[in-house]
Amino acid sequence: MFTHERQQHIVALLTDRGRVSVADLASSLAVSDDTIRRDLNALAALGLVQKTHGGALSLDVPNMRRSARAAVLPEVKQALGRRVAAQIEPGLTLMLDAGNSLLAVAQALPDVPLTVITHSLDIAQLLSERAQVKLILLGGEWDASQRLFRGSTMLAMAQRYRADLAIMGACAIHATLGVTASDESDGAIKRAFITGSKRAWLVSDHSKFDEHAPYAVAPLAAFERVFTDRDPQLPLAPTTTLTLLTETPHG
Repeated sequence: MFTHERQQHIVALLTDRGRVSVADLASSLAVSDDTIRRDLNALAALGLVQKTHGGALSLDVPNMRRSARAAVLPEVKQALGRRVAAQIEPGLTLMLDAGNSLLAVAQALPDVPLTVITHSLDIAQLLSERAQVKLILLGGEWDASQRLFRGSTMLAMAQRYRADLAIMGACAIHATLGVTASDESDGAIKRAFITGSKRAWLVSDHSKFDEHAPYAVAPLAAFERVFTDRDPQLPLAPTTTLTLLTETPHG
């Protein structure tokens, strides 16, 4: 196993378990304790883990910087993006939330006529060369840590538009509290996207399950479909379709 693959495996274990030890990792990965310590040092420098005496703890994924969250389950995010994009029909107007899972959706969108409304600069840059995409970028105050535009100006712009479908990410997903956001502005734009669209889909890897953040976004019943990599055992509404990955991500 290469260094990058081993470190991704460690991050995935931490996402599931919350805590790992050097000894257990060294044994399961058939490498030395020193190799695992170097891996944990590298991951801690990237802001992905919190080192402890003899091991590491997972960090609070909902509150990570977006650049750090990109390293959490990247193969799963790419696979989810392909799964969602395969369901997109020509001619739709989409509201695309910001985030790494949504960037993966944008990367996989079919080359068909679409209108895309987003506040994500990364998504806008990605789609800016697509001749068949009518791109609407919602501007406002730039948030460098989250790679998006925010604030009252951006929110007012978003509320002027209507879409066929909002494709949403999540900071946290909870059985009773629904989808929540760690930032007040993010919660407001997510609510505006859902309110302004005929339908809403939710895209999330399992690291967001059984978590909650301070700002309400929507109950689970607000989403027509939920795309994820594991059965979250959530009390979904009868009108909500759970779509699990049918491919096994590499790594």
